[in-house]
Amino acid sequence: MRNNSYRFKIGNFEALVTRDTSSLQEWRRFFPAIKEEEFNQTFGQYRFSSHGIMEVMCLLVKTEKHLILIDTGWGVRSQITRGKLFQILESEGIQRQEIDIVINSHGHPDHIGGNTDAEGKPAFPNARYIICREEWNFWTSGPLLSQIDDRFKYTMLDTAQKNLTAIKDRFELIDDETVILPGFETLKATGHTPCQMMLIISTGRERLFCIFDIAHHPVQLLRPSWVMPLDLQPEQAVNTRRQFLSQNLTPDATVFACHFPFPGLGRIIKGDDGWHWQPRISI
Repeated sequence: MRNNSYRFKIGNFEALVTRDTSSLQEWRRFFPAIKEEEFNQTFGQYRFSSHGIMEVMCLLVKTEKHLILIDTGWGVRSQITRGKLFQILESEGIQRQEIDIVINSHGHPDHIGGNTDAEGKPAFPNARYIICREEWNFWTSGPLLSQIDDRFKYTMLDTAQKNLTAIKDRFELIDDETVILPGFETLKATGHTPCQMMLIISTGRERLFCIFDIAHHPVQLLRPSWVMPLDLQPEQAVNTRRQFLSQNLTPDATVFACHFPFPGLGRIIKGDDGWHWQPRISI
């Protein structure tokens, strides 16, 4: 494992986690609706630090026929701590033109920002880009965008314009639950955004659940009702999280959580007090 990348296997598929961005966060700001006493008690009980690193990670999967990139991170940014996907791929000996499928889980800037390069051209020139139709319609619409918090609206709309609308001819829009190609199945995971997708990668007897922004921090597994300001439909976000935890997991299921501690791979284990994150490996 390198500092910013981690190789592993999903059955017969080769996979690479890329650490696009690491940023120091004050977790209290992520959960402003939670009372201070409850926040402090929960973080103390489970020994979570109130300040920590939030990752933004992308996933590259190589099958027999395809090289698939799942989410593209922040993209080209002025901050040196953000948008490292391109340089990580280069350091791993992977040329961007080799990637033939790009899957965007949803339309937030840290998941679509690397769709284009510094010149506004498709960053993966030989790839077809895939996103949920309802998600696309939301981010390229007018009136619906009034739902977005004014603190984040400009950045989100600007990123959507540059990384969705500007390369619309490269996109394939899919419905809620679709088999993109053998071994890659999407499930609707709404709430955080109107049509965020969860992705299940299957090969042989192995499955990897890519949960994206169903949870940003392991505390949300223990406290599924904790929502954050960027959840556009908070009640639905809670329902989606609870449904995932109660219905979609088996004890040996491997999970990729793109905002959890690097490399974001682990299992979600049910205890008497709720669901716990058990990392597969950490640094």
